[in-house]
Amino acid sequence: MLSLWEAIRKMINYKWTKGFFSSTSELYSSEKKIGELKKEAFSTTFYGMINESHYKFMKKSLFDSGMDIMDLKSKNIIGRITFNSWNAKTQILLDNEKFEWKSDSFWNNKWSILEDNKKLMEFKKSGLSDGYIKATTTNDLLLIIGLLSINYYQKVAAFIIIMTSIIINS
Repeated sequence: MLSLWEAIRKMINYKWTKGFFSSTSELYSSEKKIGELKKEAFSTTFYGMINESHYKFMKKSLFDSGMDIMDLKSKNIIGRITFNSWNAKTQILLDNEKFEWKSDSFWNNKWSILEDNKKLMEFKKSGLSDGYIKATTTNDLLLIIGLLSINYYQKVAAFIIIMTSIIINS
């Protein structure tokens, strides 16, 4: 079992940024850009790039509650993300490994990715649209999926706020 100090030393720190009206999130390690997540205009498709790997995240249909993950080099579907809008949890399946992304705060500013209830990554918002990530794993694809999940649930929250405002003001 790792001591607390060994666990802290093994933590990997990242930073992400996204302009307020931008469709692109950028991921940094030690001030060096290592990846990005970009939403295709007028679509539900996202493209992710991290450390020379390129991915496409796409819905099968408009009403699909998840996205398939395609490795753009091999053109193979390598996983699936299933969103649950009612409780801000996402199930992630990658090469028969199961992970869970979940919100850790009522204010929707802290999230984590777990495997078998063990926290692998912690995402924390530090501004309007940027934040920090602490990870105990080097799974690059999970970093991009974490940013995609944050983006998804923030859009759901914005939609709920707009619809509530319209209903109240009617």
